[in-house]
Amino acid sequence: MVRRLKDMDVELLSMEKIGGAHAGNISRIDALSEKKKVRYIYKEFADERNKEVEIHRNIADIVNPFSRVVRIWDDPPQAMLMWDLGSPIKAGFEIQSSDEKRRSIGHILTRLTSLHCMDAVQTKLPVHQLSSEWRDWCLDQLGKLCSRKSWTSPGWERTILEAYERLDIPHYQTKCPPVITHGDPHLENVFYKDDEIWFIDWEWAAIGSPLRDVTILMQDVYEDELITFVPEFYLQCMRERGIILDGDDFSSDLGYLYIDHLTMMLAWEVEKYFEGYLSEQRIREIIEWKIGEIERVQTEVMDRKNK
Repeated sequence: MVRRLKDMDVELLSMEKIGGAHAGNISRIDALSEKKKVRYIYKEFADERNKEVEIHRNIADIVNPFSRVVRIWDDPPQAMLMWDLGSPIKAGFEIQSSDEKRRSIGHILTRLTSLHCMDAVQTKLPVHQLSSEWRDWCLDQLGKLCSRKSWTSPGWERTILEAYERLDIPHYQTKCPPVITHGDPHLENVFYKDDEIWFIDWEWAAIGSPLRDVTILMQDVYEDELITFVPEFYLQCMRERGIILDGDDFSSDLGYLYIDHLTMMLAWEVEKYFEGYLSEQRIREIIEWKIGEIERVQTEVMDRKNK
């Protein structure tokens, strides 16, 4: 790292490790560049989590307006240098008022709309497909949790199995016109800096339904009113860009992708609980909310299919 900074005529002043167990080594750096103090984040990728290097290399012209990357090193150890964006939007989001939350989400959705309107024709990105991956991971996580805690319910696993089986989620083909999606814009990956929204962690970027990003953003929302607000505001943003999405296609993608991502994030939240990042009370609240949402959305999707 020091050698790489020196090659950029950047002098390291201090460094603080800030974690990154699932992505490699991440450090916050204070440095001198052109006689000015600057603050960077240096991210050294784990071998199995280095997809982001290829993403930035293949679609740099698309990613750069939405991120603050300074430099990518493709030679070992693969790494990235980006501007320090401060704290993610998730920090403090839960204590905001409903109006403040709507404003924050509105800014993010407006920014996502700009990404989704980028030309996707020439990109070297994979195509996102639903599968059984998140269902299998979540069932495994809940099985581990149920074997350790008496307050758990076997009904949680039944709810997930029923949703995937009755809706045949692994074989669902999205209906909205495909766009470039970030793939993981939950609030820990979204920052507000210099009057703009920025996204980090692009390793899951792919061509897919715009509802892919919308429903992942919804994973940090735990209020009925805001859950309704998110897709409605996104549709408004697209209309303002002159893009009209078919209502039935939009609702269908919303339901299927929301259930899939509720399941994915449920597994991830259980993992964070196992690692000591969430309290027992909080993980119970999260599970009950997300299971309730899966049940609600499954009922809505089935009702539409039966009409």
